[in-house]
Amino acid sequence: MASTQVNEAQNARHVDEQIGNGSAVTSTTKATTTLRVPQPIFTIVNAPLITDVSREALLEWMKLRKEYVAVIEARCKAANEDVKAVLRSVHDSFDSNLLETMCETRWDVDLENVTDEFLMDKIKEITASFKNRELPDMDDLFSDELKFDLTISDVEARVTAYFHLANEIIKRNGVSDLFLGEEGIKRKCKVLVKFLPGPLKKKTKNELEYRSGEAKLARLEP
Repeated sequence: MASTQVNEAQNARHVDEQIGNGSAVTSTTKATTTLRVPQPIFTIVNAPLITDVSREALLEWMKLRKEYVAVIEARCKAANEDVKAVLRSVHDSFDSNLLETMCETRWDVDLENVTDEFLMDKIKEITASFKNRELPDMDDLFSDELKFDLTISDVEARVTAYFHLANEIIKRNGVSDLFLGEEGIKRKCKVLVKFLPGPLKKKTKNELEYRSGEAKLARLEP
């Protein structure tokens, strides 16, 4: 009888230990699950710096600056932060010694009065200027990138994308001045037609040559 009671007590203790272990495992699992909640991780994005004011260097800086601003704006929106408080200014992106030299020798302004707007205007003047410079080869400028995307099913969207791509290439390479005014528009039209796919190029040239002529005659008729 005593032996039976001892066995029952041992069995009860064993069951109790299993229940206790199960609770501990469950608690541990819950704790572990809580600790594994994913946390947002952001890599540090450094603002591009200006250490060279040559046209080519500034064009590259403008490209990197645009990407940097887009990343910072997206992160601030997600974190509900003030973009201006996080974004590095154009002024602070300049090498301090270089900026001081530019203010003294080329811009004739006091360093304390220089704003981001002023600096961006000066940067754009440098990148857009073609005075005393050899004009770029238009074939080299557009041939690798300007493609008419035939995979876009909507005709108007396809044409718009082609024009937009041409404008992006023009801006990125700092040649906007070459495509301003009446002569600039003619120059851009030549570029757009030149890099169309073969059959479409032929058809477009035909339309421009003959339909443009018809339009001119119509304007001359009384």
